[in-house]
Amino acid sequence: MYLFDEDVFVPFLVFAIPAVAIAGWILAGIIKTISAHRLMEAVVRERMALIARGVDPARIPASAGGALGGTSLLSMRDATRLRAQGLLVAGFVTLAGGVSFAVVSGRLGSWEWDGGDWGLGVVAASIGLALILSGVIIWPRGRGAEREMAQHGG
Repeated sequence: MYLFDEDVFVPFLVFAIPAVAIAGWILAGIIKTISAHRLMEAVVRERMALIARGVDPARIPASAGGALGGTSLLSMRDATRLRAQGLLVAGFVTLAGGVSFAVVSGRLGSWEWDGGDWGLGVVAASIGLALILSGVIIWPRGRGAEREMAQHGG
């Protein structure tokens, strides 16, 4: 009588939402990569045209190729610092979310091992700590790192 059965449709819908979100995230990454590549290609073509017209390459200003968030024109140290900052931010957000989820679900349920979902919050908080640790590990260090960071306002 009905077009769909609730026992089949609701679980399908529950799992379809994250699948569509992940597919959209992957598609957005592909589009961002293609756009950054086209921007870099335009920058290189413009530079080649200026050199062909006889302009001294040392006098050509550096272009802002990172307009789309790409790190292709950044130095290795700046790209590493940017990656480390992203890991630290993601780690703090995941840690705070995991602790909050653990506390809320522990207060609503019981703190016993067989009751409540507070353990899921502990797992998320552990992932947040791992992200923070990885951000600290890859943070650029070495001779001149402080001086270079101070010059660039980092």
